[in-house]
Amino acid sequence: MKKKIITILIAIVCVIVAAVCLKQFVFTTKTTYIKDVDSKKLEESYDLLSNSYLDEGEEAEVYFTDFIKANTEIGEGTHKATLKNGVDATDYYNNKKKDNADDTTPESVKDYSAKITELDYTDKANYTVNVPKAGLYYMSVDYISVGESLSDYTVKLAVNGKQQYSEMNTIALPILWTDVDKDSYISSEQKKEFPLDAYGDEMAPSQNRIQEWTNTYLYNNTYVSSTPLCFYLEKGENKIQIENVSSGGLTLGKLEVSQAKTEIKDYNEYADEHKDAELVTDDKDAIQIDAIYYTEKNSTDATYGTETKTSLTRFNIDKEKLNKIQWASAGNEITYTFNVKKSGNYNIAFHYDNGKKEFQTFETIKIDGEVPFAEMYNYAFDPVSSGYSNHTLSDKKGNNYNFYLEEGKHTISIKQENEPVVEAYRYALLLQKHITDFQLEITKITGSDVDTERNWKMTKYIPNIPKYLESYETMIHHIRFLLQDYSSNGNSGAILAYLDEAEQFIKDIKKYPDEIALHTADLTGAENSILVSLSNFTTEVTSNDFTLDRIYVYGDKDQLESPNPSFGGSLWTSIRTLVNTFTSPKYSTGAKEDDETLTIWVNRAITHVDLLQKMADTEFKQYYKEKTGKDIKIKVTTMPDVAKLTLAIAAKETPDIALGLMSYVPFDLSSRGALYDLSKFDDFWTVARRFPTGAFVSYVYNEGMYAIPETTDFNAVVYRTDIFNNLGLKVPDTWDELIDILPTLQRYGMNFYHNIANGQTGYKWFYQTSPMILQNGGELYVQDDKGLVKTGIDSKKSVKGLSLLGNLFTKYSLETSVQTFFNSFRYSVNPIGIIGMEDYTLIKNGARELDGKWAISKYLGTKQEDGSVNRTFVANGTGGAIFKDSNKKDEAWEFLKWWTSKKVQTEYTYTLRSTYGKTFFWLSANRAALENNPMDEADKKVVTEQIDYVTDVTRTPGQYLLERTISNIWTTMVFDGTVGQVAVDEAKNDVNKEIVRKMQELGYYDDNGKMVKKFKLRGYDWIKQNQENAKANPEEEVSANE
Repeated sequence: MKKKIITILIAIVCVIVAAVCLKQFVFTTKTTYIKDVDSKKLEESYDLLSNSYLDEGEEAEVYFTDFIKANTEIGEGTHKATLKNGVDATDYYNNKKKDNADDTTPESVKDYSAKITELDYTDKANYTVNVPKAGLYYMSVDYISVGESLSDYTVKLAVNGKQQYSEMNTIALPILWTDVDKDSYISSEQKKEFPLDAYGDEMAPSQNRIQEWTNTYLYNNTYVSSTPLCFYLEKGENKIQIENVSSGGLTLGKLEVSQAKTEIKDYNEYADEHKDAELVTDDKDAIQIDAIYYTEKNSTDATYGTETKTSLTRFNIDKEKLNKIQWASAGNEITYTFNVKKSGNYNIAFHYDNGKKEFQTFETIKIDGEVPFAEMYNYAFDPVSSGYSNHTLSDKKGNNYNFYLEEGKHTISIKQENEPVVEAYRYALLLQKHITDFQLEITKITGSDVDTERNWKMTKYIPNIPKYLESYETMIHHIRFLLQDYSSNGNSGAILAYLDEAEQFIKDIKKYPDEIALHTADLTGAENSILVSLSNFTTEVTSNDFTLDRIYVYGDKDQLESPNPSFGGSLWTSIRTLVNTFTSPKYSTGAKEDDETLTIWVNRAITHVDLLQKMADTEFKQYYKEKTGKDIKIKVTTMPDVAKLTLAIAAKETPDIALGLMSYVPFDLSSRGALYDLSKFDDFWTVARRFPTGAFVSYVYNEGMYAIPETTDFNAVVYRTDIFNNLGLKVPDTWDELIDILPTLQRYGMNFYHNIANGQTGYKWFYQTSPMILQNGGELYVQDDKGLVKTGIDSKKSVKGLSLLGNLFTKYSLETSVQTFFNSFRYSVNPIGIIGMEDYTLIKNGARELDGKWAISKYLGTKQEDGSVNRTFVANGTGGAIFKDSNKKDEAWEFLKWWTSKKVQTEYTYTLRSTYGKTFFWLSANRAALENNPMDEADKKVVTEQIDYVTDVTRTPGQYLLERTISNIWTTMVFDGTVGQVAVDEAKNDVNKEIVRKMQELGYYDDNGKMVKKFKLRGYDWIKQNQENAKANPEEEVSANE
């Protein structure tokens, strides 16, 4: 036995040694570095690529990095600007309150000592300022949010009527957030009391906007510079115009210009100022600041998180504790307050994780709102291969920086930066733009259907092809040089590997420049190409993943705790975590807590469940008490699988309410008699006025209404503004206008994306197939005088709609399958197409290199005989229902009314985003709450203006076969060449037979197909009439100014 144990131990040691050797000699990447390209060659390449596709008289786009290189003269002094047409702050405040008793303008507005102006979307503020010397100046402005915007404000700035560089179009005025009394809170001394969910786990607290006057220097919203933006002012009077290009409610005050700083003191100067101060090393004077105890932040993207690691400050194996703060976007800044007991020098360390692959991340560190010395701009934090790291701020030789702190209260701020990579990023964007234009020029010559047998000799048509390819290589080499010092593996780092792919394509193309027409897929192909490689590179190089656990302000290295748990600690944590997965009640869905508890199942992520439970406990209970005089208990539980409801119905253990139901679920459950008819409540139709009529269509069953909308979706046309401008195309408004521009798009190898071409499945859903039927006046179902229900797809109008849909693919050559629209849009294959909320969010957050190069417009419509345009589209949101077996129907209805109200839906939208970040996007079906959504204002305008066109498909027994049949009709028209009318005639009988069979099964028809029990088919018009006849609730109506 002893020998066996020894053998096992030796084997384990051998495995460990082998793994170490394997990692060292096989998986370790060799670090390499390169020299920069010749500066003259770089300049020639840059000029060639910047100017080769400009129209006559057009100038290349100027970025801030270009502007700073070209303008070096510095202004002089600090000067106050004069606001034209400003109003007195107190008068402004009093008038707001006088005009609207419910106005939410904060009192801090009226205490302002200068003239102010409020800017709604596209409003402008005009300032004048006199300066004694021409040169570069910073600008700072006072601002406050008096509206309900959740998103940072974005403004466009012009100096003397001009944008001096591109970034002046997108200047950020961030909204500040806190969850404490920021004026008295001390991060190093006071803990936060976090709300608990039903399982005792900590939840992120609600974030509150700081509605106070804020002064800020101007930065653009991608934070291309860690120092403020510079603006060139002429000697004498200058006119400055600020235009709000975001949400309303932005109020501006004083604007000041000050000479730009050219020299910032370095650490040696700073240290010399405090050379007589001693390093404070006593343990009693050392300070630890837990990252979650921040005082304020300037973005909702900095979010709380939880992790089960024993090295984290607030570790608990049994309950989830909030124990880290994480952020990813440039410009994110978070501030902490702390008390210093003894004046002197201190070291500062961070217990952090940088999740960026083999690449440094950059932070600017401020003490008491100021950067103490130059080295604290863009300070580099190395990547962490696993776990966390303790890092003390130090020079490149490892010598710790000393920070002088007086006794008393101080702040420390850490801000995410991208400035060190911006120049390389801009060069990569230039390459992407040129490659796109280059491919377009090739296609103009060859057409989209390239003759593969022809000897093209493309250099005859485009003589600069060899120079273009050479310039691509030059620029990529320079990008590598700029970034190699930031990668732990030098030029062999993971992020720079994307450039390897691009360079290989370029090398291959250089071998056959005259045949490049046959290889344009290597330039811009959506699957694998130079453009794809560069797009992946730009995404990765500007992405960040910084996590902070704690900050040390200390003097002795022994005051730093271990950055990571021991092997034994990790093993113990893993075992306990595994055990907890079997014993935790978190994912159980017991329907009945007790007879007094209102039970709610939610088919959404646990994040939504936690937030809804919190709001129900803190707000609905009070609301219900005030309304009924009674107390109520609520239990909100996650429902990972909607199929759980079917089992619950069979077991007679249904909840009182189910939320997050997809549009088909209420019909399925109501046809089984499981749901309660909400229209039986006296005020149902008044409540129903809150929502678009079409959102109810799929919830109707035999004149009953079995759900109420929670969320909605939208359809819109997204298009690449850069490509449409290049081709001189106008965005289509109707299907006919689309058909008019298709030849131009297709001539250049591009196309329009119809969402029926989504390549993930061959089955086509109602939302993809039916809009053209409805826009042309067709119906999916009809009911005759005897009450018999049949499909309506064989009517002339329905067949017309289906035929037009088929013609888009057969006559006008739309693509029948697009695997990923996001990629085809990003890489210019489909520069226009139909999107909903999911694709919109993906493009918004996943293709930052396209910022400013795309927009959305209204969904394509069909022109009617009276000249109007019908834009009906089919989109599915989610809804909530009450179960028939509930003994708390009245309580459940009060909850649904509260939950779907304008106030609560607006708050939920705000809280979700402010607490968990911008990726948590909630599109409320409440029309008034939708007006308050924190989308970009221009995009929201498109969505809200066409929301009344949204509808769903009327549900009837057997409807699943109709959906499948229309899908098959489209397939036979497009792939078999079957005429629309013929395809419909061949399929309609099977649908009608299935309707009869299901109606017999449910007891509406007898064996002979005659109606024996009343069934009334109701749809959009019936719902609309009931909504219009109902009494209005002014608090829930969309006001005229919205």
